Amino acid sequence: MRNAELTLQREKQLKHAWKKFMEEEIIETNIVRPVIADSWKRCRAGELDSYSKNPPNLGPGEVKELINHNQHFIDISRPIMKMIGDMIKGTGFMVYLYDRDGYILKFITDKTMLSKAKELGNVIGGNRAEQNAGTNAIGLALLTGSPIQIVGPEHYNKNLHCLVCSAAPVRDPSGCIIGVINIHGNYKLLHKHTLGTAVGIANAVERALLTDDKINELTTTNKFLNTLIDSISNGLIAINREGNIINVNSIGGKILGLKPESLVDKPVDDVMTADFSLTDVLKSRKVMVDKNVFVKPFGSNEKYQYLVTTRPFDDHEGQLQGAIAVFSEMERVHKLIGGIIGAKARFDFSSIVGNNAKLISAINMAKVASVSSCKILLYGESGTGKEVFAQAIHNNSSRSDKPFIAVNCAAIPRDLVESELFGYDDGAFTGARRGGRPGKFELASDGTLYLDEIDSMSFEAQPKLLRVLETNQVMRVGGSKFIPVNVRIISSAKKDLMTAVREGTFREDLFYRLNMTTIKIVPLRERRDDLPVLIEYFLTKIGSRLGESKIDIGKEVMKVLSDYDWSGNIRELENVIENAILLSQGNAITLDVLPERIRQGSPNSPVNEITSSSLENAEKKMIINVLHESYGNISKASRVLEIDRTTLYRKMKKHMITI
Repeated sequence: MRNAELTLQREKQLKHAWKKFMEEEIIETNIVRPVIADSWKRCRAGELDSYSKNPPNLGPGEVKELINHNQHFIDISRPIMKMIGDMIKGTGFMVYLYDRDGYILKFITDKTMLSKAKELGNVIGGNRAEQNAGTNAIGLALLTGSPIQIVGPEHYNKNLHCLVCSAAPVRDPSGCIIGVINIHGNYKLLHKHTLGTAVGIANAVERALLTDDKINELTTTNKFLNTLIDSISNGLIAINREGNIINVNSIGGKILGLKPESLVDKPVDDVMTADFSLTDVLKSRKVMVDKNVFVKPFGSNEKYQYLVTTRPFDDHEGQLQGAIAVFSEMERVHKLIGGIIGAKARFDFSSIVGNNAKLISAINMAKVASVSSCKILLYGESGTGKEVFAQAIHNNSSRSDKPFIAVNCAAIPRDLVESELFGYDDGAFTGARRGGRPGKFELASDGTLYLDEIDSMSFEAQPKLLRVLETNQVMRVGGSKFIPVNVRIISSAKKDLMTAVREGTFREDLFYRLNMTTIKIVPLRERRDDLPVLIEYFLTKIGSRLGESKIDIGKEVMKVLSDYDWSGNIRELENVIENAILLSQGNAITLDVLPERIRQGSPNSPVNEITSSSLENAEKKMIINVLHESYGNISKASRVLEIDRTTLYRKMKKHMITI
């Protein structure tokens, strides 16, 4: 009886205080809580009717829009509210869900309470924000952000004095209030645990929102990872600790010869035929990096070569969960390596300067041959531009977007010819790089391999080259598998290979395999009519690089240059022009800066005319000019001079050059 007496006494005090405020605007602070008093004052200032029976409600169209806007919030809250509804059935309490603006989204009650709810305006779309419905638990929970219980006469509206309302705000995972949970019933049902129940429901909804947010986040992350996995240019296959496939991208499916979706949950050993086992990676926890392997797709008799990297993976406790294998197609690897090592042809037929009839004939023959895949043999003395021709042929062919690999056969030590051309496997010989290395044939696959000075290739290596040309397959040194290659061969020689065949230094069968089309590039002495054009071309090209905008050359100098035999051909001419520009004082080349052998017309004179002092001065002048043209940018200047920054700084210090 003691609690009932206190409740009744409290109700009487609040009724008296409410009436006194309404009639005299006086707050009895010993009875009315500050939060309630402040709310009453705001309601009076807003001229709210404390006897209104018609709180604002939304129309049918607006209610539909309200529900659609808050559907996710409603769906998350529904199972929790239903559970609480089952618990309070028959108690006379109702559970309400409100949005952040105080609109009713959903409520659960007994059928016997529905009429009372409608009478009070508690229907979907009804609003209980303070500025519309006066002092109430919902409005204050939204305003203060804290749980609150409002009892009987504490409500501003007299029609609500029969109620006790317990409300708690609901926050989204970011901490923003998105709504309110409210439990209300008859004032006589007042219980101190009701507010705790409202808080518990609000917390449960918040946890459900957080869980849903995490699920959405994980789903999004999973979709992102699947998209990322399927977007990479390599094949990927992942297995669990039982050896069953759990993920495979589209390229991985192509490698195995089956659709990715059909591979999930299949034992990897049942669908992958290869010379390595991914399940062995699980057993041994072995990490493989760029291992050369062969895989046979399902239903195929052909094996394809890949570089595979494998790694086991653990869970957060360090327990083994599975393994991943990443397959790189050798064609892509070779293309990438080719790009890194500069395997790209820079010259085309427009790069070949001259109008001589013999030169034009060679160019026309090269153009005709370039459009086919026939093997081409280029004849010409050193410096005639054989590689320029080879690059032009490549760039005019259907392989122009593929690698162009040049190999100087004379520069490769005799015992390294095979490993350089055909590559080697791991452990093939002492000092072999771990994992092996592809040879030039593999790197040039689908492109062009230019074998310069083929006449210098060792007689022992020639039959192995012949076999590759006949079978279009290579076997790495120390390897046991044939690797298919598709390479266009262009070779060059300084002398007639038939002479080498007769001398017994070059195989006859290899000679006939290489010279399907023979193109002779004439020496410079046989195209003297091109000398003026070539000289002007080099003056412009080299002068521009050295910062000399216009360089004059007199008739006398031109005649001396034209009369010289140029045993070093184009290369010698370019070097002489560059030295002459460096040594010239001013913008004119004179006879005194030409080497004595040029002035005397003797190609065999020793090249000792340029003094150390003159070269030092020329170097200093060139560095100053380049630095000036680069506006003092060391990096840019070093690139133009084709030396590194450290060397440039050292030369600047030697010549006492400051920026």
